[in-house]
Amino acid sequence: MSGHGRHDPVTGVLWMVGAAASFSVALALVRHLSDSFSVFEITFFRLAFGTIVILPPILRGGARTRNLPLYCGRALFTFAAVYSSYYSVTLIPIADSVALQFTLPIFTAVFATLALKEPLYRHRLAAVLLGFAGVMIIMRPGISTVNAGTMIALAAALMFAIVDVSTRFLAGRDRVSVVLFYGFVLQLPIAAVPTAATWVTPGWNDAPGILAFALAALGAQICITKSFAAAEASLVSPVLYLRLPLSAVIAFVFFGEVSSVWTWAGAAILFACTTYTTRRDAALTRRRRASEREDSRR
Repeated sequence: MSGHGRHDPVTGVLWMVGAAASFSVALALVRHLSDSFSVFEITFFRLAFGTIVILPPILRGGARTRNLPLYCGRALFTFAAVYSSYYSVTLIPIADSVALQFTLPIFTAVFATLALKEPLYRHRLAAVLLGFAGVMIIMRPGISTVNAGTMIALAAALMFAIVDVSTRFLAGRDRVSVVLFYGFVLQLPIAAVPTAATWVTPGWNDAPGILAFALAALGAQICITKSFAAAEASLVSPVLYLRLPLSAVIAFVFFGEVSSVWTWAGAAILFACTTYTTRRDAALTRRRRASEREDSRR
């Protein structure tokens, strides 16, 4: 995968652990804030805060890029994915939404194959098929009612996979601050119209929750961008599985939500197949590098 940036698995995984923790806190705060504000407005808070924070490094280093059309497309998918993710947790239990979005690495593997020409090995194809089985266990169509929340959560995962693959591509070509800057700024006008139609002016008592949410959401974005800049998407994406136990604990403590056994069973299948795929990918990478070193000695 030449030209897609350096490959530092440990650093990539550590950044993704930070992203998982930040995502979990942000989703819980979305549930809390949705009692007072629309999801459009909550999303706008995230974008406005992120833009303000990212401006200083951009003013120092500039935001020149040759990939502006791709950034525009990525902004559309990112806004749709974030909104869908946030909206889903207002319709279904937080743990269910998180578990369904565990399909993200599966979608990412498929899109990385199509867009970045990463090979779709047999073990990755098996992970896609097993992942589908895991989703069916969580959703239990025909036994449990498949409502809008479950479909919206799956749609969020699909769109996040497109975003992740494009982030991986862009992070190998532009500075992290540039990737973050365009990610926030180009989404602002997209979010502004629906936010204006549903605007509720926050009070001072709303400020701590909004600030905490904005910090968690920005932290997640920074961590995930640095993670993809450090390592392959197919390697670091599975680390986001940490969101399930973290989100489940938060949802239980603050909202009294108890996760279904089917949610955990389906998530376990998704976790197992993606972890296996990650280990196989790591082994293939080691063998490829060893072969390249051997060829260079000849």
